[in-house]
Formats: sequence, structure tokens, C-alpha cells
Amino acid sequence: MIITCKHVSQTASDFIEGPGTLWQRTKLRLHLIICKHCRRYIRHLRLVIGVTRAMAPRDEPTDAEIDALVSRLIQSNSKT
Repeated sequence: MIITCKHVSQTASDFIEGPGTLWQRTKLRLHLIICKHCRRYIRHLRLVIGVTRAMAPRDEPTDAEIDALVSRLIQSNSKT
């Protein structure tokens, strides 16, 4: 079975993050050899996954921080 570009786009994240079977990985790699568009897609997806993992999760602001921000916004709006 020949892998299509559509199949690559549907299974690319599994290919990058999961081991998959040897046969699945071989078929996908063969497709990537002949398709520059899918190579570019995989490269960009790897970049997005890497950046996403590098980003630290943001903590939610505390109630005191929210109150202070609201107060500053109110003060800045009253000055204008």
C-alpha cells in the first residue's frame, strides 16, 4: 500500500511521538523520500511540537493579582 500525503498529514504526530511498527515507519519514510511537501510538513510539525514542549505552563493569577490589575485599569481609565 502506498502512503498518500493525506495519510501523512493524518498520522504525522503519531509518527513523530510514537514508535509505530517498523513497517509503518518504513512506508512513511519512503513517502518522505519522494515528497518534499510532506518532508516540509513533518519538519514544521516537529518544530511546533518542540516549541510547545519548551513553553512553561503559565500559572493562573491569584485573586490579589487580579484585584490589583483591575484597580490599575480603573485608575488608568479614570485619568483619561
